[in-house]
Amino acid sequence: MNISIDQGQVVIDLTPEEFAAFEGMFNNLNDNHQVIIEGLDWPPGSLFDIKYRSPILPMHLCRTIGEACAVEQAGPLDLLSLYPFWKYGFCFSEDDSLKLEFTEIDPHKKANLADEFGMGFAAWAMEELFDCTAWCDTADALTQWEIEQIGSRLPDFVCLFDDGSFGVFEAKGTTTTVGTAKSQTEDGKEQTATIEATGGSVSVRCACGIHLNRTGISTLILRDPEPEKEPHNVNLTANAILRGAERRKYREKLFGDITALFRCEGKKLELVRKPYLDEKRHGWLDVE
Repeated sequence: MNISIDQGQVVIDLTPEEFAAFEGMFNNLNDNHQVIIEGLDWPPGSLFDIKYRSPILPMHLCRTIGEACAVEQAGPLDLLSLYPFWKYGFCFSEDDSLKLEFTEIDPHKKANLADEFGMGFAAWAMEELFDCTAWCDTADALTQWEIEQIGSRLPDFVCLFDDGSFGVFEAKGTTTTVGTAKSQTEDGKEQTATIEATGGSVSVRCACGIHLNRTGISTLILRDPEPEKEPHNVNLTANAILRGAERRKYREKLFGDITALFRCEGKKLELVRKPYLDEKRHGWLDVE
């Protein structure tokens, strides 16, 4: 493998064996896998008062991990949607069930993996399961004073729905057991109940916890919390969430459509990061 930069494009020259491996990986990332969705504590008859299987594209999940874990100082090759592809692309099993294949890693790296997938799955759930209009880090939608008042109990994300109401989401992840994911969401539901919006109504509060399975299908826990007796009143507005989402979109668009060209003996594959697609209301990763 030889990596170079040609007129701003990342070019990866591969041997036939390496090209075949990347081609197989791309095909796998763009195939629907299955993940179990299990709702807990939702009202009877509601959409998530059920346990079912849902399709998910690993390529889409790579993008949401990147967006949810983005930092302001990201460089062009680390920017948002691309780094999880480089980091996790070969980890997804080729089975139709979503499970990860990785060797034994130290506890710190395992915790980091679980955290990043937890954030990515929460973003995926907001987009795909709850069909939000826009989402952002909670800290991007509140004032510094409000953030300091809430402290460590600040939920991870807030989102906006078509009817103008808000969602509050907390992200958790584990590589151990489904029971651990359920315990994590039991703790996380308290964070989703800590804020009340003075600029509108919160229609969804959800603690998301993904159990990343290595031997069977992974499970995403969605837990609906009870309202807190004394939440923090914050000036959460639709415009604040849209501004937070725009900041994320702006960071994506700084470098335009970033592409990586994989080539070998006349054959080529191109990984393209689309900064923002109007019809999807978020970015996208694709292979052309």
